[in-house]
Amino acid sequence: MFDDCIYFNLSSLTRSITEVWKGEFAKLGLSPSHGYLLFAMVEKPDAQQKDYGSCLDLDASTVNRLVDSLVGKRLVEKSGSGRGSSLSVTVEGKRLYRKIKKAMEQLKLRINEELGEARFEKLVKELAVTRELIK
Repeated sequence: MFDDCIYFNLSSLTRSITEVWKGEFAKLGLSPSHGYLLFAMVEKPDAQQKDYGSCLDLDASTVNRLVDSLVGKRLVEKSGSGRGSSLSVTVEGKRLYRKIKKAMEQLKLRINEELGEARFEKLVKELAVTRELIK
């Protein structure tokens, strides 16, 4: 009925993908957003909090809430306050990062198997380009 509607198809796909990702990240005690932020913090340790927001396409208040949650879980340490604060991933956070990386690889393999590698790669690239064009 709505096969030609971008909103319907993207929303439906997003719900399906979100459920799969939530299930995998729940095994690690995180939401996908927390996991991706922690991953970004390990990969780019010198970045500022606003940079993580840009990288993850999240507003500052959402990143702040996610950071506070990671601090509460003792995965991240925050020193200072306000714009002058700095973030660092704890030893436990770095251990969890390795598990996150493995989970992300497994999720990619799972979707690759369902769609086929070429189709999956094409879909991801097209979505990334479209996301940038529509901003």
